[in-house]
Amino acid sequence: MGHGKETPRQKMIGMMYLVLTALLALNVSAEILNAFILVDESLRKSYSGIDKKNDAVYAKFDEAMNDPSQKPKTEPWKKEADRIRILTDTLFNYIDTLKNRMVFAAEGAESEYLAHGGDPQHLMAKDENNVGGQIMLLQKGADVLKAMINSYDSTLVNTIIRTAPQGDTSKYRSIITSIEGSLKTDSIKGHERMVSWQYGYFDQLPLAGVLTMLSKIQTDIKNAESDILNYLYSQIDAGSFKFNKLEAIVNAQSNYVLKGNKYHAEVFIAASDSTTELEILLNGSSKLPIVNGKGIYDISPSSIGFAKWGGVIKMESPVSGEILQFPFNAEYQVAESELIVSPTQMNVFYIGVPNPVEVSVAGVPADKVIASITAGNSIRKIKGSQHVIDVKKPGTVQVSASAKFDDGTTRNMGSKEFRVKRVPDPVGKVAGQTGGNIARNLLLTQQGVVADLENFDFNMKFTVVSFVVSGTVQGYEEEATSNSNRFTREQLDIIKKVSSGKKVYIERIKVKAPNGEVRDLPSAIAFKIN
Repeated sequence: MGHGKETPRQKMIGMMYLVLTALLALNVSAEILNAFILVDESLRKSYSGIDKKNDAVYAKFDEAMNDPSQKPKTEPWKKEADRIRILTDTLFNYIDTLKNRMVFAAEGAESEYLAHGGDPQHLMAKDENNVGGQIMLLQKGADVLKAMINSYDSTLVNTIIRTAPQGDTSKYRSIITSIEGSLKTDSIKGHERMVSWQYGYFDQLPLAGVLTMLSKIQTDIKNAESDILNYLYSQIDAGSFKFNKLEAIVNAQSNYVLKGNKYHAEVFIAASDSTTELEILLNGSSKLPIVNGKGIYDISPSSIGFAKWGGVIKMESPVSGEILQFPFNAEYQVAESELIVSPTQMNVFYIGVPNPVEVSVAGVPADKVIASITAGNSIRKIKGSQHVIDVKKPGTVQVSASAKFDDGTTRNMGSKEFRVKRVPDPVGKVAGQTGGNIARNLLLTQQGVVADLENFDFNMKFTVVSFVVSGTVQGYEEEATSNSNRFTREQLDIIKKVSSGKKVYIERIKVKAPNGEVRDLPSAIAFKIN
């Protein structure tokens, strides 16, 4: 049953298992059954001893947690260990449950084995050879156990893979191999063919043999728990200082800088120690000032373009005293300050509608940009760089912006000029037409006159507030006025009485804009009645 690198104890247990199963294939004598009892007793003592060692490691975790200087670096590893402890106990106790179920089925509630806490010396039904197969195979106890072992195995291995420093598991390969080897549930070579792990372990065994196999699995579980515990405890100090694995960090507020403004960056070791002195030398040997363990690099660029800089961090190893060096490099871009004001729908502003624009300054966050417009007009921020502008009269306006910088200063970033226009007049329409031939019945079914703002990018609505309908009836000119956008009864009567081939005029149309402005439309609608 050996897999991977095994300890001498694991090799001994594996050999005992092979010998006993071979003897069983020949004949199950009283001596062999007693041998199983002796092996089982030895295994119980073995995993009991491992359990005490594991408890000692758990105690070390508790001790480290009680030390304020050790608690911060111990806490994440203790959480991992506590999780492993719960999983181990769950799996171990499930195996005890299987043992008790089998013994209860074979010996009943008065079993001395159960009364003495599972002591194999008190097992009476050693040679009972039906209960083991019934519970482990027919009732699928072995299937559940295999699934739990596989899950436990994966959890332990994945814990190492997930928490290994810098993701490097090469130095922990022997631990992974040991865990995977002791918890293998692969198929087993039988007398004539490969058989499943369940049948290889529990088929055609007397009760004493089944209990011994389960005790072996419990021992393997405790060994695996020991492996993972020792790994987790070693990580408390493993991450303290492995300087040759650390990386120099350059943390700049922004890599895009406006000409005349300051480029600010911090240079530091990601896992630095406040008790360890460090020295940061720039290329050219000048030193950076150190503030709270971080080098501060400040410069005000005088020319535009890309600028590169770098250097080396020097610090003493707390273990060997060796001076460790960590080179670093960084770059930033210097640009001219430029105000960008972008109308999102047109390159002009219109009176009476909310004109959406974007106001931004290259390299400056939107929340640091303050926009303004020529007096008498208004601009308001909607979100980020998005603004809405309201203008009052035709002509031109100036949109300006200033920016607040991290050094506390506010600078005027310039202005842009835009034209202001009056919204064009809408076109009066009836039945979607501005004139021409129309059927009398179609005209009579229309509710009134609408104002259509053709070819305009804004969603703006004009409302017709009055209009006049006129026509020649029996040689006389008749007209009627509506003080809304709907035909009146009198206007419909005129349309009914106008002879076919004659014209009906809809004129003096007045419309109202959303801002309350009332306009007279310059054109009339002339329909020839069909």
